[in-house]
Amino acid sequence: MPLVARGAGAERGVRAPAWAAAPAQLDSSGAPSLIHRVRDIIALNDQPELRNLLITQCYHDLSAELVKLLGGRNAHWCTFATWASKTAGRFIRNEEVPATLRRLILSEEDEADLPPRASGFAMIKPWWGYGLGLMDIPERILLELSLDIAVGNLKVFQELGPLFARMIELYRDCPKPDDARLAALIEGLQPGPSPTGGQGLLRSAMMHYHAALLTDDPDKKAELILLANARVGLHEQVRLQPYIARAIEAPVRCMRAALGTPGRRLPEALRSMVADKLEKLQALWCSVATKEMMTMGLPDEVLALGADLPPPPGSPLHCTELATIEDSDLYELLRTYDAHDQTTKGSGAKDWTSLNDRMSYILELFRSRQCCPRLLERPFSGEQHAEIVAWRIPKPHHGEL
Repeated sequence: MPLVARGAGAERGVRAPAWAAAPAQLDSSGAPSLIHRVRDIIALNDQPELRNLLITQCYHDLSAELVKLLGGRNAHWCTFATWASKTAGRFIRNEEVPATLRRLILSEEDEADLPPRASGFAMIKPWWGYGLGLMDIPERILLELSLDIAVGNLKVFQELGPLFARMIELYRDCPKPDDARLAALIEGLQPGPSPTGGQGLLRSAMMHYHAALLTDDPDKKAELILLANARVGLHEQVRLQPYIARAIEAPVRCMRAALGTPGRRLPEALRSMVADKLEKLQALWCSVATKEMMTMGLPDEVLALGADLPPPPGSPLHCTELATIEDSDLYELLRTYDAHDQTTKGSGAKDWTSLNDRMSYILELFRSRQCCPRLLERPFSGEQHAEIVAWRIPKPHHGEL
């Protein structure tokens, strides 16, 4: 399978979305309904780059509707998902990392202080005919990384996109929704814990969003929204666990595949040299993963997820509504992941494959940025947005995605 290439011709040959031929499913403004848009995006199986851009834009649209619906100045789970999905897109498109990996294979800088001898790469190259194909390893890593992140991006959207779209369409014309609308919203969500396939966290999250909509107390509203965001976030991270682990473990998996395939006939004298090269590849990949995968780009900052979370630019760590936590359920959830106090010291994730490490950082992020207005900005420029909503990948001259 070829690597996904940004701007590739195959990616630009986009079929028209189903709603283009189904005006009966348009909303009152003439635009496709949110639920219909979500379903069309999910059905876009063969174009992961475009699908990620559409998911990112759709999360923003859902977020904007939720802000209007729930009131206040609070960011919601879809707000944070917008920027997480945009960050994921960089890996789905294989931006920046390929050159770094190739430099590893070709570099001999670490051998500069050794006696002159033939390049290790030059010595390995003649044995490609024996099936070694060392340069295939970075390609395999990039491909598996791209696929794992794309699948994880879709997996979460498949479950949560329709749910939030349904909430908006059920509640949009009902300022004070009753219990019947809440029952219709959570109908079909399976009880039980997330690790065993249940959706109990999502059921409770929707109840908290519902309660937030009904209160005019800004502090109570903010805490209910944070509790709902936190429970959706925990459910999402449980669902993403296998994809995150696979992505970060891609180098080990690919190296084993390269050297463990039956029929490899690498001469004994080269085995230690090859092992050394692969060890360097793995070490560099860990560095790349820490720097690139464990970051999140927001409109006014780039967060290093392995470092302690700083206060929002120009603002205190927590907004007034969330400076203290009164809701006992929210406090207990934050305390479970050490995100309950007035500091973010120790919040940086040591191991991004650890659910506890991720949740500690994510809950600190949710609490500290919930009232940041810049998170509500559009994720793409006007020119990029026009291309994406027309189901086209923006051209390079439209700017960096």
